[in-house]
Amino acid sequence: MKQFFKIVSFGLLIVLIVTLSLATIVEKLYGTEKAAEWIYGAWWFVVLWAAVALSMMVYIIQQKRYLKLPSFLLHLSFAVILLGAFVTYLWGERGMMHIRQNEIHNYYVSEDNSRRVTMPFDVKMLYFDIVYHEGTKQPADYRSFVKIDGEIYQVSMNKILKKDGYRIYQMDYDSDEMGATFMVSHDPWGVGITYAGYLLLAAAMLWLLFLRIGWKGTLASFSASALLWLYISQINPMTPILRTPMLATHVSVIMTAYALLLFIAVTSIVGLCSKKQSERFYRLNGKLLYPALFLLTAGIFIGAVWANISWGRYWGWDAKETWALVTMLVYSLPMHKKNMTLFQNPKNFHLYCALAFLAVAMTFFGVTYLLGGIHSYI
Repeated sequence: MKQFFKIVSFGLLIVLIVTLSLATIVEKLYGTEKAAEWIYGAWWFVVLWAAVALSMMVYIIQQKRYLKLPSFLLHLSFAVILLGAFVTYLWGERGMMHIRQNEIHNYYVSEDNSRRVTMPFDVKMLYFDIVYHEGTKQPADYRSFVKIDGEIYQVSMNKILKKDGYRIYQMDYDSDEMGATFMVSHDPWGVGITYAGYLLLAAAMLWLLFLRIGWKGTLASFSASALLWLYISQINPMTPILRTPMLATHVSVIMTAYALLLFIAVTSIVGLCSKKQSERFYRLNGKLLYPALFLLTAGIFIGAVWANISWGRYWGWDAKETWALVTMLVYSLPMHKKNMTLFQNPKNFHLYCALAFLAVAMTFFGVTYLLGGIHSYI
């Protein structure tokens, strides 16, 4: 029975990887709407995610992995994050509010434009303002000032107005600068559950890093990201949406992960070519996978938080987002080498890690030149 659940759990994970990869090709060939209709928004895709999460938890319980608390908490965090996403999928609401100066609205139009959704408070638009980069005509920020219950609030790029479980985002403005369009999100339970999952994930990854590579290795991993962060943070982006410290954090953490995965790929190729170095690099790369995968995972979820702050959603199934997730899942498999005999052989492990870097290459280069999307400039 244990063997059955192991096959089901890892088998479903592989099915998910293949599905996500094919979905980006479907989007390229048939368009975003068809990809959303056939895959990302389809009932069977939700069922697949639920099956992956459920089989993962059943297998962990069967293997008594809950006795190894850090590992159990890591896997539990993914289940909590998926639960938050499911709650948002079922009960979260989003829509748009277009409001002109001195107008008062207490509603927004649902995302599918089918109905007006009433809010428990009135929003009065006072004025809209564009902040420009000094000495240029390039916008640095878009700001709206509104009055709710007698108080004045500012809504701007990367600055959410939070009120009674509603989150209001600055999205667009009128050409005469006398009005603005807000995105309104009402998802108090989904956001809370998802953020709890993120915190649990961060704690579990830090705990496992200390156990697997010690405090020196953990410090070295974060130091590399910190140095890259210092460099990127000096860049002064012209686009308002990019003017946030989360840009430097998101990019630096992921780039450090990519560098480690490149090193693992190169040393794996050396291990395949040299029997003398094979065992050495097998042990080394087995340890390096932890900071590499955890930094990649952290970078993905930092990006998700940033997206929620900027656009009111964690995930948009953009091609680069999807391939980053595919890469994370691809490298999660050799992390389970104790349960997967395939990776207990150094030759198989090295071959897999060398080929797995193709997912990184696809994420970093392939999406930009082949698939496109909102991240294709990176």
